[in-house]
Amino acid sequence: MNTSEAVWAIWKSWCLLPVVLANIMPAQGQGLEITPLFGFRTGGSIKLQQEGQPPQGRANVGDSVTFGVAAGFRFFDDEGCLDCSGIEFRWMRQNTTLGFKETTPVPTSLAAFGRTDVTLDHYLGDFTYQWKLEQAPKVRPFVLGTLGAAHMSTPASGNTRFAFGLGAGVTVYPQRRWGIRFQVEYLPMVMHAEAQRVVCIGACVIALGGGLMNQFEFTVGPTFRFK
Repeated sequence: MNTSEAVWAIWKSWCLLPVVLANIMPAQGQGLEITPLFGFRTGGSIKLQQEGQPPQGRANVGDSVTFGVAAGFRFFDDEGCLDCSGIEFRWMRQNTTLGFKETTPVPTSLAAFGRTDVTLDHYLGDFTYQWKLEQAPKVRPFVLGTLGAAHMSTPASGNTRFAFGLGAGVTVYPQRRWGIRFQVEYLPMVMHAEAQRVVCIGACVIALGGGLMNQFEFTVGPTFRFK
């Protein structure tokens, strides 16, 4: 099984999980939440080289806005979610660029491609734990752990890699049925050994695998609760 097939198998397992949970939990103990998300992502660098040549430099992923949606179940007790666990599925997109810093010493032939467009699509499963503050019952802090896949598309090719994340945030509920969610997350991508073509102009420039591509994301969005 190659990496893309493994990522797809994990994602299908995530998709089946809420169906299982929905059947084992009593109906009065779960509620659906949907959250459109808008944010800003920063960080990330990749090793680049020309095909057939040794590694020649690093390129940075440009900071840019993100958008997407999260939807899932939150499970609560008869007292109205004093300590609420939840599971949700999240898609986030980042349209950005990839290019060298001006201070990065690389051969002219490699740096000639300048900046190229890159699209990152994250498909994530989130486990969240939310609790209520006695002094401010409408304010719900939460922590989350994430596992999923990230697809990187460049003008020359696309590739899917493992992604995971750790984050925290707060949801404020002015009304029972809706609120506003604020979240910050560390969201790295695992750069496996398989190389990926970035752009081909004469010779091809490729992104090398190995290590993590570290990114941080700040998101906000309205939360709608159906129960």
